[in-house]
Parts: sequence; C-alpha cells; structure tokens
Amino acid sequence: MKLSKSIIALFLMPAVLVYLVIFLYPTLRTLAMSFYEIPSLSSRVKEWEFKGFQNYNDLIHNSYFLESVRNVLGIWAIGGVLIFAFAFLFAVILTSGIRGKSFWRSLIFLPNTVSAVVLSVVWLHYIFNSNYGLLTTVFNRLGLTALANIQWTDNEHIYFSMIVAFSFGSIGYFMLILNAGIDRIPTDYYEAATLDGASVVVKFFKITLPLLRDVFRTTLVLWTINAFNFFVWSATFGLDDPHTVTPGYYMYQKVFGKGTSVYSEEVFNVGAGASVGILITVAVLIVTALINRLFPKDRLEY
Repeated sequence: MKLSKSIIALFLMPAVLVYLVIFLYPTLRTLAMSFYEIPSLSSRVKEWEFKGFQNYNDLIHNSYFLESVRNVLGIWAIGGVLIFAFAFLFAVILTSGIRGKSFWRSLIFLPNTVSAVVLSVVWLHYIFNSNYGLLTTVFNRLGLTALANIQWTDNEHIYFSMIVAFSFGSIGYFMLILNAGIDRIPTDYYEAATLDGASVVVKFFKITLPLLRDVFRTTLVLWTINAFNFFVWSATFGLDDPHTVTPGYYMYQKVFGKGTSVYSEEVFNVGAGASVGILITVAVLIVTALINRLFPKDRLEY
C-alpha cells in the first residue's frame, strides 16, 4: 500500500525540525555573525557592529591566520599519507588470515579509545621529553646520540612531532573502516588471482584498491573533516606557537579570547572567529566535492 505525501511529510517533520534547530540555525547564525564585530559571545544583537566583509579581509591579510592554514594543509597531506599508508597495511595484514585477528585489531584500535587530551599529554611528557622520554631513552641505549639529542618539541621539530603523534592516534579508526571494506570482498577473486600466479602486490592494486574505492572515498572525506577541525593537539602541543596553530585553534582564540596577542594583533573578536568557522566549513565542502569528483561513485555488486 502506497503512503500519501502528507503521511510521509508527517513522519519526516520531527527529524526535519530537529535538524533545523540543531544544525541549520547555528550555521546561519554563525554566517550572520561573521559580518559583524561582536564584543563577546553573550552580546545582544543590538551590540553587534556591522563590518561587512571586513572580518574576512582581515583574515586574508593576517600572517598568523595564513600560517595556521598552511599548518592544517600540511597536517591534511602529510598526516593523510602516514595514516592511510599504515591503515591499508594493517587492514591487508588483518584480512590475510593472520592468527589472533581480533586481538591485533583491538590493539591497533586501542589509541582511539583514549581521550585525545590524554594521548597528547602522554606523547609530550613520556615520548618526546628530552630528559626521560621513550625516544631519548631508546636512542641512547642504541648508541644513536645524534637522534637522542634531538629536541622533539622545539620550534624546528614540534610541527612534525605533532603530526606523528596525531597520526598514531588516528590509524586504528581508519584501519577499522578499511578492514570492514576488505572483509566484504569475496575471497573467490583472490583465489582466482592466486591460481593465475598474481603476487600480493598485484592483488592489492588490481582487486583490493578498485573494489575499495567507495570506502576509500568515505575515509578521505572523514579524514578531511578531522584534519580541518584540528584543535586539541594544536592547543596541547603549541598553544600560541605559530608552528602548531591551526584555524580551529585560531577560531577558539578569537571567540573565547584565549592566548596572547603576540602573533595576532587582536585576539578577542567573536565575529572574526565566526568567519574562521565559515571558512573551515567552505573548505571542507570544496575538498569533499573534489574528492567526489576524483572518485566518482560507481555501483559495484559483488
């Protein structure tokens, strides 16, 4: 029996209303706020001073913000390569018939069960610490003095140290998604390829990757959202260090007035913070559209 349009609309209405209240309204309000100079987050609308596109223009010419954009693009590119290289490697190994699959999968995913704040503190104080950190201790034991003397959290190394630490905590999440995608691929394809003499590498590039295209596109979109909203690690590792600040943390500075004005001439400006939020949203949408264009969705049945 076919449902009438009015009945369908009636059932959809609660979900639509919740979406409009929780998601659409804050988005539109943030967009409106980005065109004003707002003294505080609790300011009334009558206290807002209209600035037009001035907030956006100030951001474009702000070297501190531009540095944060370069930082997040580097995190997206370098971190993405690291994460997906290891995520694919672990996913393929786990689906190769290895013993104790559930145990190894849980072990790799374990860092994702730990709070990002806790994980970042552990890396800072117990791995990167130049006095008693794990890296320093291991390199000293191996006699690699040059590596042991590296200050992992100085201005020269803090950026890449942050990316490595963040990647470590993200590999398990994407590995789990890719692992589920590989598990869906029929083993008949791999058995036929083995009979034809195909190597593991050939099977990966000729069978696994093509059949994982939709899953890989989804993971790329999720990674883009995570990278562009990079915040906790930036706040924990660098605070106001321009080598680690990202747009997400810069927005936090503007909205809540945290940090100092050493690198930015005016820290507390809610309207400017809203502008950053809108730019992050637009950037995510653009990159997502490009990913969908590069990896068009095909209906694969297997």
